[in-house]
Amino acid sequence: MTAIYLVRHGQANFGGDNYDQLSDKGIEQATLLGEYLQKKMSSPTTVTTGNMFRHKQTAKNSLNAFSAITGEEDIIPNEDARWNEYDHRNILGVYNAELATPSSTRQYLAKQSNSLEHFKTLFINAINQWANADNNQDYTESFETFSQRVIAALKDVTEQNQTGNIIIYTSGGAISIIVCYLLGIPFSQFIDVNWSLVNGGVTKVVTRGKERKLALSTLNEHDIFEQHADKELITYI
Repeated sequence: MTAIYLVRHGQANFGGDNYDQLSDKGIEQATLLGEYLQKKMSSPTTVTTGNMFRHKQTAKNSLNAFSAITGEEDIIPNEDARWNEYDHRNILGVYNAELATPSSTRQYLAKQSNSLEHFKTLFINAINQWANADNNQDYTESFETFSQRVIAALKDVTEQNQTGNIIIYTSGGAISIIVCYLLGIPFSQFIDVNWSLVNGGVTKVVTRGKERKLALSTLNEHDIFEQHADKELITYI
């Protein structure tokens, strides 16, 4: 049996000019995540990340837990860009030009009475427009292409690893597409899953039977953060 642990990156730099890096809280989440994963396996068979910086940061800070126990050299993950997140900035900008850059988004939201809730509504609307677009010329990547590359990456890592524990550091969108794929949920509804995924949460996929059929084992595990409730480590962005 192959067990694939899909890890959402730690909290990113939401509100800053560069979203693609972890906040201090995101680094703490990644460190605790490593302790959690290390208790599940002595050492992963294979580790893969997308090539986004927040993926690599999450991997580095969590994988330290394995080298600390074994005393061996640090684990060096493989990189596969197919595990990258969709281009949220492009998607928001197509929906509303005022959301095209971090600075313009901050200026826009500063005018709103409840900026976070307002942003959530805008984000969901923008994603739905992207997912249902008939004309994809304005997007850097179509929703169909995004979905297909994520599913292809999952199938490839399964074929390449007949047994063992695989850790993949990725983003919420990629994990949500896989959840929809495995449960038979329309891909267009992936944002409902995406919005519920915790930073640093773990979704486990396993192969079963002689046909090695992929199946969802657990979704959005984050008990390690609930054990530190005083630190408010459960975040979603």
